[in-house]
Amino acid sequence: MIGGAPPISQAFLDSIQPVVLVGGKSRRFGRDKLVEPWNGKYLVQYPIEALRRIFGARVKTVGACDPRISGLADGAVSDHHPGVGPIGGIVSALDSWNGPVFVLAGDMPSVSGVDILAIVAEAERKRDLAAVVGITDRIHPCFGTYFEKAGPLLQGRIATSRYRLHDALPMDLVRHVAVSRESAANINAR
Repeated sequence: MIGGAPPISQAFLDSIQPVVLVGGKSRRFGRDKLVEPWNGKYLVQYPIEALRRIFGARVKTVGACDPRISGLADGAVSDHHPGVGPIGGIVSALDSWNGPVFVLAGDMPSVSGVDILAIVAEAERKRDLAAVVGITDRIHPCFGTYFEKAGPLLQGRIATSRYRLHDALPMDLVRHVAVSRESAANINAR
């Protein structure tokens, strides 16, 4: 376990499928940011490696992506809802796994293992929820654990063309865990 991280049972860790969302269009960035060089690696390698340090070599990507990305993870999940944003990737990940999923956006180069573990530890204590996600001065819905209960609720939002993830789940079914700003930062500009 990482120093300072709360204890988590191995059984609970093993029940979670770690995924990195890679299906975005990088509109604000202007080109596919996930294959941008970042300190000697592709940007997307950082969240993949952060999840591997916690969950082992079983990290999957979700979404259509540059072929250079697909070989970096340990598998892939097809996005059954392309073009609707992260909500579609999360639903696809939940549909592909019989248990909770831990989600990271592909553009988070500084994500901390301590913050991942804090979210997972809270998720282990709050299994009756739909999600446990990171929060700084704002909610980070692409940094957290989603339980099976979230699937039908998010699917309902997709069915009614409401793709915004920040308010997609009822607040009483979501727990927020404080994470560092650096850990939650994503890259949206060149």
